[in-house]
Amino acid sequence: MKRTIITASITAFSLGVYAQELPMPSPKAKVEQRVGLTDVTIEYSRPSVKGRKIFGELVPYGELWRTGANMNTTVEFNTSVELEGKTLEKGKYSLITIPKQQKWVIIFNRDTKNWGTSDYKQEQDALRVDVAHQKYGELVETFTINIGNLKDESAEIQLLWENTKISIPFKVDVEELAENNIKNALEDAEEEKKWRVYRNAANYYYNKKMKLETALAYMEKSLEANSESWYSHWLYAEVLAEMGEYEEAVGSAQEAIEVGKKAAKGSKKGFTYEKMISSSIEKWGKLENQ
Repeated sequence: MKRTIITASITAFSLGVYAQELPMPSPKAKVEQRVGLTDVTIEYSRPSVKGRKIFGELVPYGELWRTGANMNTTVEFNTSVELEGKTLEKGKYSLITIPKQQKWVIIFNRDTKNWGTSDYKQEQDALRVDVAHQKYGELVETFTINIGNLKDESAEIQLLWENTKISIPFKVDVEELAENNIKNALEDAEEEKKWRVYRNAANYYYNKKMKLETALAYMEKSLEANSESWYSHWLYAEVLAEMGEYEEAVGSAQEAIEVGKKAAKGSKKGFTYEKMISSSIEKWGKLENQ
């Protein structure tokens, strides 16, 4: 009986030892970024230079590279994206590269379970694009992947290591997704909450400088349902001014100040946006009289 207990204790101790986590030379990292309405997730391991020559030696030119260390680096898009005029369907891909002195080959491969590139199969490629090699002005000790140069409709995956930077630009579809989201939100929203949905949609159109007539109609519906929000009056004024209706814009902006001051009554700071709105009223008044 005692021997059984001792054996069990040793087994449990051994499992505990082997199960423990230890620091990795190339630690794991995860990058998450929303671009427009597309969610991008990148998972990779981060090797360091450690005094070595990287590109052309540790990572040879003209050969497949796992683009990191350990398991394949993976990139996941929850919508389709466009790279160099080519469509990459939504999904999860391993990011494999072929470094070259002038241009790099960027490969999105459907097999995401490889350790390195030993089991790479070209027939699993979903997309290949070429991008220019760029010199980077300072040493990047630890391999880094960023998602930068963010815009509503585009961004770029940036690979940085040693004195090299590789930028992989991609585009996302925003307008169709946004239109569908607006439609669904209006269908699903409770009646007493629709004023905010109308305002959000109008704000989107105003910021994109598109469908201003629709934005105006949505703001009228929003204000009809709830006229106690100073921001709603202000957004209505901004849409009117964008359409050149300066007299009406001034009136709505003045209403925004009144509603804002009423809501801020008793506050030591008062209505903090009054100065900003008054400045626009002055500007629109001049434009109205031209």
